[in-house]
Amino acid sequence: MNIVQNQLESVSRLQNSLRVAGIRSVVIGGIAVAVWGDPRVTKGADLKVLLTREQAAQLLAAIPPEYQIESSDPEGDLRQLGFIFTRDKSGVRIDLLLADLGFDQKAIERGCEIEPLPGVNVVVCSPEDLIIYKLISTRAYDHEDARKIVARQGAKLDHDYIEDLLGQFEIALDDSTLVQSYQRMKLAFS
Repeated sequence: MNIVQNQLESVSRLQNSLRVAGIRSVVIGGIAVAVWGDPRVTKGADLKVLLTREQAAQLLAAIPPEYQIESSDPEGDLRQLGFIFTRDKSGVRIDLLLADLGFDQKAIERGCEIEPLPGVNVVVCSPEDLIIYKLISTRAYDHEDARKIVARQGAKLDHDYIEDLLGQFEIALDDSTLVQSYQRMKLAFS
């Protein structure tokens, strides 16, 4: 079994366990980039979980025993940092990130269920929301990921939605470059 298949199956199992517990989540990060942008191998998976820091215990109760939590104080880490790292028995790492922003909730609600492998279903964030996550990051490789998503998805993207939310993030983050950066990407690939 290859690395990507292991990751997708592990994410699917964990998302299913969360779903049974009434917890919604979406894949963000490298796996989502592989779906919407440039296929690539990633070290692990990132799940944005529709819970707040005050609901940390609910998340911990929903994680199946096959996922080892890499923290000596997982509830404390969730409440203080808003994330924890887990690893399944085959070594696949899945980072669980709480929904701290209203945008996170919107991204989870807009999630898209896909079947990347026969019988393996995962819910990934929309390409628009992934572009926003990538552009509000300060890491250069995240901006490159956004370019790849724009290049591959092109005219299928809801440009107004992206520009509206990036405009809101410009105000919140005091960064007047977000909409312009996206518009340059859009023009480069139209």
